[in-house]
Amino acid sequence: MNTTALTRLTILIRRELWESPVAFKWTPALIGGFILLLIILALIIGAKVDNQMVFAIDGLRMYAAMDDSQQRLMSSGALFSIGALFHQIMFLVVIFYLAGALYDDRRDRSILYWKSLPVSDTITVGSKILTAGVAAPLTFLAGIAVTQLLLLIIASAYGLAAGINIFTEIWLPANLPRIWLLTLYGSLVQSLWLLPIYAWLLFCSAWAPRLPILMAVLVPVVIGMFQHFWSFFSNFQLPEHNLLWMLLLRIGQGVVPSSIQWQEIIDESQNSGSYRPSDEILMSFQSVNGYLLNWEMWAGVVIGVVLLAAAVWFRRRATDS
Repeated sequence: MNTTALTRLTILIRRELWESPVAFKWTPALIGGFILLLIILALIIGAKVDNQMVFAIDGLRMYAAMDDSQQRLMSSGALFSIGALFHQIMFLVVIFYLAGALYDDRRDRSILYWKSLPVSDTITVGSKILTAGVAAPLTFLAGIAVTQLLLLIIASAYGLAAGINIFTEIWLPANLPRIWLLTLYGSLVQSLWLLPIYAWLLFCSAWAPRLPILMAVLVPVVIGMFQHFWSFFSNFQLPEHNLLWMLLLRIGQGVVPSSIQWQEIIDESQNSGSYRPSDEILMSFQSVNGYLLNWEMWAGVVIGVVLLAAAVWFRRRATDS
């Protein structure tokens, strides 16, 4: 890709973010605000019940008495749980964004305007998928980071009241730079893992005459149900490879939110007999790298590229008409 095409692609991604402020700017802010509001309300109610903050202070002192691995596990669990909520909502936002990304231009006839500009259909489709797969995780990461930072500040205030060293007992176990870098890395790999689903939505947005989100859901549901009933009534058994089930597994077995490797924990416990879990079970660079070595990842990428090429073809066909 030459410099001119890269510049145009960057401008189009910025345009997508500018045209969808609710999805990519206000949604992360609202999620973070909602989490903080719930925590503040819980603290206020707790202060009414626990007038001298005896239970809160004792709980923090018990936490400070734990060893480093347990503190890291608890801190990482709390921080990753916050990020998990952001990622679940981000997935829903991206679904609706991609379903209307190419369809809305055809519906309001603004596609005629974009055709008059020196921007190819390939770059246009590329900007849509990169907005969903790269720009969206970055904007939601900003919301995650701010929320986690504010929660640690609140925890630090209680830590000072408990008389503990907030740096060694709160901030150091949290290890925010590692959490943020791992969250970003996992989000990008997650986008690659979900590429066939994202590309399918974009293909439906370019192809469907109307209601692309309905088409995107209805087609795999109908195919999956047909496979199910055909296999059951013809062979009296369930199909080995059901399209709908494979899509659901693709979504449920993703990289983030925190994918706990329970089977590894069970195997380790049986082998050693005294396994103590660490923060690595929540999500680690090694576990994320494992997805890049999975053949299912790259099979999905190939399918995604084919669907994106089909979306470009339908987009070009629409502009020609």
